[in-house]
Amino acid sequence: MSTIDPPEELISAYLDGEATPEERALVEAQLAASDEWRAVLDEVRSTRELLLGLPTREAPTGFWDSVLDPNIAPPVDLDAQRKKRRGKRAITWLAGAAAAAALVAVVLVPQQSRVKPSVATMVNRHAVRSSVTAEPVSELAPVAQPVKLGP
Repeated sequence: MSTIDPPEELISAYLDGEATPEERALVEAQLAASDEWRAVLDEVRSTRELLLGLPTREAPTGFWDSVLDPNIAPPVDLDAQRKKRRGKRAITWLAGAAAAAALVAVVLVPQQSRVKPSVATMVNRHAVRSSVTAEPVSELAPVAQPVKLGP
């Protein structure tokens, strides 16, 4: 049994006659010693025969000219594209970090009440006064705060 996994690329190169003499010797030695290598060789050989048996098609007239014409599809500057992507990634990351910080600030930082007296105090006073006099509506006036609207 072989301890080397059969690489399909090497076996394909062996079948195509593209393997170096050293690679060829390795494949032949492994084929002699391993059932697994022989099974992979049979699989690659049958796949190769199926592919070679497929009908060939010619590209439509002008296809390759249009593919290779630099006026139709000008070359892309990959470095410029990478820089653009890097810049967009940085902006996206910064926006995400800012949104996360805002969310943390809103959720985790306790807010102090700006209402004076606090709502809880007002409710308690109202409950006490209305329970004594039994007039809950008229008892709201003493605890109300004057409000100034506008600048």
